[in-house]
Amino acid sequence: MSTINAVLVDDEPDTLKTLQLLVKRHCPDINVMGAYTCPKTALGEIEKLGPELLFLDVQMPEISGFELLEKLKRFNGSVIFVTAHNGHALRAIKFSALDYLLKPVDITELKQAVDKYKKIKTAKPDNDVLQQLAKNLEFLATPAANKIAVSTQEGVEIVMLADVDYLKADRNYTLIKRKGKKDLLVSKPLKDFEETLPATQFMRIHSSYLINLQKVERYVRSDGGYAVMEDGTEITVSRSHKDEFLQYLKA
Repeated sequence: MSTINAVLVDDEPDTLKTLQLLVKRHCPDINVMGAYTCPKTALGEIEKLGPELLFLDVQMPEISGFELLEKLKRFNGSVIFVTAHNGHALRAIKFSALDYLLKPVDITELKQAVDKYKKIKTAKPDNDVLQQLAKNLEFLATPAANKIAVSTQEGVEIVMLADVDYLKADRNYTLIKRKGKKDLLVSKPLKDFEETLPATQFMRIHSSYLINLQKVERYVRSDGGYAVMEDGTEITVSRSHKDEFLQYLKA
């Protein structure tokens, strides 16, 4: 494969040096064009150098990684975020389908992220995706998150969690059923929603269903057991999830 030109940005000198060393040793296809600790300096250099891949720290002084991306006007590459273990930011990044690495960077995960880039080679980060990411960072920043932003064919839509009855897997897509509103088909697997939505409110009760526990009307034991939702939908509770679900109902 041809050489991949990349730029690294992290305000911590030691972390940046380590990342540069790992990339050089374990990702021979990557040519590091520049490594910067100052995001303001990196901003101009990225536009001048034109890398196709950017390793970008999330939390930096003066300009965060997300703000730096928004300020870039001439960048046609892809981004791999590098972040400390910040639960809320991590959930937002994952949910917004942007790749990321946790600090300290694991060699295997680094190689996997680069391999993923080689396979998809996405173009410039879509403005809708960045907008979705920013909104999810805001929404998930509090324990009592009550809404998320999801990308649809039309753009980005704000989904109030209280409106969601359940989510249904449809191959690599997820159908979001909402009370009194149109259904949304999102190009994201159900597993991503399971890992992102509050576990106190949403539970996986079947391989194809993630339900809003607040919308459960009753549980019926016949026919193997199924939950009846407020809208009348009957959803089978699989054997592997039954104990957890019943425990919730008894609480």
